[in-house]
Amino acid sequence: MEQLVDRETFESRELFNKAEKLIRKGDYRKAEALVGEALRISPEHPLYISAMGLCMGMQGNLFDGEKMCRKALSLSDTREPLLLVNLGKILLEQGDRKEARTFFSKAYSLDNTSAPAALELSRMGVRKRPVLPFLDRSHPLNVQLGRIRHQIRMMRNKELKKL
Repeated sequence: MEQLVDRETFESRELFNKAEKLIRKGDYRKAEALVGEALRISPEHPLYISAMGLCMGMQGNLFDGEKMCRKALSLSDTREPLLLVNLGKILLEQGDRKEARTFFSKAYSLDNTSAPAALELSRMGVRKRPVLPFLDRSHPLNVQLGRIRHQIRMMRNKELKKL
């Protein structure tokens, strides 16, 4: 965390804190403006660059958002879980669940008290093993058998609720 503190000022930190609150509320447009101001003050701060990438990505500019989040990771010599979580959110938004899960898991393994990493992992849920483990998860047989398994479990749950 020492390296990150060297790259920021009190003013940039205040702007970033306000932006974080807006990000939590889902107001990425306003947050992007605040993060932009923080970046003008501290242009090489990985956390600010990552937050800008997240704001951009969540507003539909996924390519540039991912690019900024990856840049933030390359600039960071610390192990900041939020950088990984932000990139994971962008990847999830792009539909790349597997890589997103990898980044969320890395963030959680760096800091198992990281609420954002734990939250994103819980939102994604736990994947069941493929029905036929010797075939790839995306193999048509596994996909169809997985759907059938899911329907059977749903019917069984309905029956148990009636009891």
